[in-house]
Amino acid sequence: METMTETDANRSELTLGVMHHEREDRLAERPVSFDYGYNMCCPDCPQTTHLTGTEYFREDNGAHIACTACHADIHFGLAVLALRDANDPVLADEHLVRVAWYHTSTYTGWPQSSRTLSSATVESLQHTPSVNIAKVRAQHEGQALHLGTYEAAIESMLRRMNDQNDGGASLSLYRVELRRDILVEPGWRDENATEVARISQADLGEADAIRYLNVHESPGSISLAIKPAAICRVQRVDVPTGPADADLIAAVATEVAGIRDEMRLLEASRPTELSPLERLRQTAAARQGSTFEGGPTPEQSTLAAKIRQRLEDVFLPSVSDPVRHKFTTALGAWHAAQPGSVSDTDYIARFASMAAMLTKPEQVIGALNDQPHC
Repeated sequence: METMTETDANRSELTLGVMHHEREDRLAERPVSFDYGYNMCCPDCPQTTHLTGTEYFREDNGAHIACTACHADIHFGLAVLALRDANDPVLADEHLVRVAWYHTSTYTGWPQSSRTLSSATVESLQHTPSVNIAKVRAQHEGQALHLGTYEAAIESMLRRMNDQNDGGASLSLYRVELRRDILVEPGWRDENATEVARISQADLGEADAIRYLNVHESPGSISLAIKPAAICRVQRVDVPTGPADADLIAAVATEVAGIRDEMRLLEASRPTELSPLERLRQTAAARQGSTFEGGPTPEQSTLAAKIRQRLEDVFLPSVSDPVRHKFTTALGAWHAAQPGSVSDTDYIARFASMAAMLTKPEQVIGALNDQPHC
């Protein structure tokens, strides 16, 4: 058996040290899944009860479930949400600074060097005597930045599209690397119990970052509120990152065209006489000076739901029901924001390319890898 010399040992130790240093410098990516479940806090005992995405979405029994430990009644929902993973590695400071964090924004230069309150907003506030403009400006310009998991960033984008009139906006996905020497507040805050959405940098105190339980985007995950100086560098890609499979889009468009034909046949055979409910709506519209348009029949609504279900099944496999609902609603906001009519094929193409952000995260992360650091 060959004996390792002192020189060989030193060389081996040096090589291992270099490899260890490279591993430490490489930004770690966490597994991505949009098919997660939810943990609910019991009001009578310290245990939590798990729900699948489907159970949570269906809200069976009026959104009530028995605690699996003490059998007490839990009215489940965001208000009693618990941490999804009590052993999440990012609860340790040394790991938190070595993983990739994400953010979505309508700004291509995020994070902005300043968050100046617009002159239009200031002008509107001047007509409200009870509003302290200086305080509003300080709160706006001094807000902390928010980072989350890949899933939380994507779901934040969907919420912006639907709730903040960003359906037609150009969006960017950012991957963020934090400085290794930041000061992180011990533990984590519960978004249900403490205001974190509008937390200011001053509220962070001496800390550069705080962890918090996110109850809105990827509910149950850990997100961060940080001071801008905590960021080391970022990479950015446009959303979506590229086109989807043209052949698959064409095949689904053909299916949808067949369903549309069925809907048109139903419309053609629709009775010309209005139902009692439609007559009431027609009268109400006339009083308001608007034109009455009859809504879809139950059969037409069923066919429309069939189209939505087909798109979700084809382009959002392994995505939970709650996230599918958020996604489809957000794409509806995109559709409504378009200046002209949108063909089914164009809508399906957009649906497919955006869905890839959820179902093919490795491609998105690969695209980020190709981007320069800022």
